[in-house]
Amino acid sequence: MIKIVIYNFKGGVGKTLTTATLGHLFATCRTKHVPGAPKKKPPRVLMIDFDPQGNLSQFYHRFTAEGPCGLRTKEIVGTDWPYLDIMPGNKDLNKLEREMYRENDIKPYQIIKDYDIVLMDCPPSFNALTDKALSMADYIIVPVKLDAFSSQGLVELDADIEDIWGVNPTLRLLGVLITDYEEYDYSAAAESILRERFNVFKTRIDHSRKAKECMLVCRPIGEMGMNLKPAWQYRKVANEAIKRIKEMRKVKK
Repeated sequence: MIKIVIYNFKGGVGKTLTTATLGHLFATCRTKHVPGAPKKKPPRVLMIDFDPQGNLSQFYHRFTAEGPCGLRTKEIVGTDWPYLDIMPGNKDLNKLEREMYRENDIKPYQIIKDYDIVLMDCPPSFNALTDKALSMADYIIVPVKLDAFSSQGLVELDADIEDIWGVNPTLRLLGVLITDYEEYDYSAAAESILRERFNVFKTRIDHSRKAKECMLVCRPIGEMGMNLKPAWQYRKVANEAIKRIKEMRKVKK
């Protein structure tokens, strides 16, 4: 099983879009073979919504405003794609977080073992929910936007990654992912500095009206057409992630 957390301390950087898109691409065999998954059928993919806003759950039409969240009940529901499931989130996650602090609950939740890959969408803050996700994961993807990236942003990202290792020293940085990319006066310089300091995915996700549209209509970008730029860019990111996981596993052995 491969467990990947998608996290950044800043909001609006594409965490939910990245989780939703990668989950769909993996589960519909639009990527290279996922390590450990059966070779003659799609991998079983589970997405876990750790964000009290429940945007990932809303995207897949599995959001319920009231009632217990999936992390509380351990309830997993299917999506419109047979190999793609979700553990929904809602505002009950805020209450669960307070309970986690009071109970000093630091043990990772048990994940059903039938899944080949688990993707976790985190809120844009370092709290008990994020701590839980980081403690469960094997790898982390950190989406960033260069238009909001500065020298201060570099310092904050560096410090945040150090905090992450404090939660889970075995967690591997799968890559920093540049999202919603647009060229402007300082974009090339910002990207160069970022690549010097961190393990950045080779593929960038360009600014795209279609990417924003898929979030508005709650439809995976791959279903809108794999010829669309953000769709094939995310497929390249997924394949690059698979390659990196294979390389990291070889080094670990």
